[in-house]
Amino acid sequence: MAKLLSCVLGPRLYRVYRDREPARPSRDGDEAAEGAQDGSWESYYQPRTLEKHADSILALASVLWSISYYTSPLAMFYLYRKGIGRWTNPQYIQFITILEDSHRIGTPEIKKKLTSYNFDFRSWPVDFRWDEVTSRSDSRGISLLRPEPKHRSAANGFLHAIKKLPCQIASYIVAHTFGRRMLYPGSVYLLQKAVMPMLLQGQARLVEENEANAMDVVMQYAIHRLGFLPEDIVVYAWSIGGFTATWAAMSYPDISALVLDASFDDLVPLALKVMPESCRGLVTRTVRQYLNLNNGEQLCRYPKVMAEEGVRVVREWLEASNAVEEASVYSSYEVDEDWCLSVLSSYQAERGGRFPWSVGEDMTPEGRRQLALFLARKHLRNFEATHCTPLPPPAFRLPWHL
Repeated sequence: MAKLLSCVLGPRLYRVYRDREPARPSRDGDEAAEGAQDGSWESYYQPRTLEKHADSILALASVLWSISYYTSPLAMFYLYRKGIGRWTNPQYIQFITILEDSHRIGTPEIKKKLTSYNFDFRSWPVDFRWDEVTSRSDSRGISLLRPEPKHRSAANGFLHAIKKLPCQIASYIVAHTFGRRMLYPGSVYLLQKAVMPMLLQGQARLVEENEANAMDVVMQYAIHRLGFLPEDIVVYAWSIGGFTATWAAMSYPDISALVLDASFDDLVPLALKVMPESCRGLVTRTVRQYLNLNNGEQLCRYPKVMAEEGVRVVREWLEASNAVEEASVYSSYEVDEDWCLSVLSSYQAERGGRFPWSVGEDMTPEGRRQLALFLARKHLRNFEATHCTPLPPPAFRLPWHL
């Protein structure tokens, strides 16, 4: 009965990874039969009929009756049926046994066996806690960047707050209902079901909140448990992970490199594209107050260069449809690369390498435009593919360093 209870309460299993068996020689003496490959292989976990049917019923129950989910007798009945389905599945029994041993024993050998399974990450044994480290000298402890508040007198501020109260309530409702779920599809079961193959392919596990805190724990684990120095760490992020990665680069400025793949600089333009024009004010306010994934602001290391002129010419360069147009835009601004390099090298020699830099503060608009294009060409790479296409190994390059 204990094993049955573990099957009822156990995590959902998605994939199983196994080593390939040695290929048998073919009749004509070839080393392996056609289509055989070396290395490991993977397969989707195949639930039994009872488990599959119970999962569908429970998914519907979680959507229609989420508040009384665990108190519903009907839901409890299907939970029991799901457990029976898993209990009669040798593949799941083997998995749940290894998972329980990992929680109870936790040896490296047992955890290595656990890596052969792809399942709900919340059930993974805890390797490191955020409160294990007492000294945080390696982090600058930078909080999330927020828009600057507008200063008003006490009377005007109170009246303004009263007038804005309905909008603030609407923003809160939007952010904590469908807004958050549109941003993080992993928080909606039905949408998660629709994009599950993509999420499994990328091994992505989206989180709903406290992204910066979670990233801080990852960095502390790498430094204090795994023994990496910050200057030996390279942070790679894909898509929405660019937010936590740019925060890590801002908070741990001594890391070796940051690589952003198919990310964005600001969430507001993306949110406006999927909402009606009449909701522009509400969308902007909601994103800025509750979902402010401002990657570009956190990443900006040359704020004086990337002022109005710099941003404009970089956008013009990015809008080029091919390499020929990119080169044409670049040459039209007559970028003197030797001059740009000497300006940056001189600044580094005089003031050190700690970012952000104030280089370009006393520079002409023409000089800032040249520096902006020079830095963009050094740091940005174009790879023609869909959003979810994994980068091939040759596309992984360490960023340019002065």
